[in-house]
Amino acid sequence: MENSRVLHDELSHIVGASGVLAEAESASYAFDGCVPKAVVLPASVQEIQDVLQFAAKQDLSVMPAGGGTKLGIGNLPPKVDVVLATTRLNSVIEYEPADLTVTVEAGIRLVDLQTELAKHQQYLVLNPPYAERCTIGGIVATNASGSLRLRHGTARNQVLGLRVVHANGTVVKSGGKVVKNVAGYDLNKLYIGAFGTLGIITEVALKLSPIPTRQAILAAEFQDIQNAVNTGLNVVGSQTLPLFVNLFINSDPMRLETLTQRSDTTDKRNLTLVTGFGGDPETVAWQLAQGQTIVKQNGAIGVTTIEGESHQRLQETIQEFSADNGQTEKVIVKVNLKRTDIAEFASQIAEASWASEVQMMVLLGSGVLHLVIPLAPETDFQHFADVLSQLRQSVIEARGNLIIETAPPELKRHIDVWGPVGDTLSLMKQVKSKFDAGGLLNPGRFVASI
Repeated sequence: MENSRVLHDELSHIVGASGVLAEAESASYAFDGCVPKAVVLPASVQEIQDVLQFAAKQDLSVMPAGGGTKLGIGNLPPKVDVVLATTRLNSVIEYEPADLTVTVEAGIRLVDLQTELAKHQQYLVLNPPYAERCTIGGIVATNASGSLRLRHGTARNQVLGLRVVHANGTVVKSGGKVVKNVAGYDLNKLYIGAFGTLGIITEVALKLSPIPTRQAILAAEFQDIQNAVNTGLNVVGSQTLPLFVNLFINSDPMRLETLTQRSDTTDKRNLTLVTGFGGDPETVAWQLAQGQTIVKQNGAIGVTTIEGESHQRLQETIQEFSADNGQTEKVIVKVNLKRTDIAEFASQIAEASWASEVQMMVLLGSGVLHLVIPLAPETDFQHFADVLSQLRQSVIEARGNLIIETAPPELKRHIDVWGPVGDTLSLMKQVKSKFDAGGLLNPGRFVASI
């Protein structure tokens, strides 16, 4: 179906005129330089089923989306026909504050859910990037989590149950609505992080946590990467039980020069260790005291406690570090390593001739590194792809992985953004063929072009 006007008319018959974006507005869901032929916003599970059935008959690809913040993650698509966004499925279905559980439709924005939960002094302990736009379905589909994963785990750990529509229209429920639900196979984890390749998430049951009555961040500056990493890992392994321990390299989180006591001898790379604490006031006071003792004993040259409005701004900076604001051309890379390999890898990047402008945020307790690499207008993409391939190989040799989360299409033409997945590839292809035999959902964009 080549005529986009005909396609819009056909989809409007399924979801109504208000359920299809005008052609001029479809650009808001563009990715990798491709504007979808149509963006459809179903308002019910039945409409999703009907759209999928229509797309299958017309041999149209379907890209599941929430707010569209993570559509750019993945290899170049062979074609971009229909983006199916769940943003009209945005209700709270069931909320049980006493049980610390909530069930929501997948299209509800994280910020809106947090606002509702805050009325009962509760929150969902996830802080992925794009805080104002991302939806619960998108967070779950991509297993996005943020720095709070240190204490509470990733999105996989917060999900109790799911409702998913498969490519053939079958509706599947997995898990349940209570924390102690262990019956049957744990199918939740099959869909979480599958990037919409196995089905479209329409409903999510989540476990919640009380909002800490006091929150504070301890910021400390260091001169040496190895020392900074070791100190952070000491904090991670201490009895303080921090919410997060992040190291910023060659980056100034929230312009800390206005908040910390800087030293003229500070490493030009600007090494700042930030540790988050939360709980009742007495507990946080003890955590801060213990944290200060650890960092000072390990040679921190500037230590300060951050609370109030400054704390909120710093939290936002941490959360949005790996977000693509679209203002500058950049590549954003995510690396997973063993904790013991972090310092060597970070030093390797910091000392590389091509990486003088690279900014890093290291989630020390999780072994996750986010690299933000600015691109010059004259970038040789083949050469840069070779650099990233060599970097990936060093990560693989350390038994880690490297994923390119944000990149211009010119770079994606020269490199697989996911990298090899090893012996699990055959199984992944079999699962894909069982759940989406026709390759309808997000085709060609996941690992090994699944």
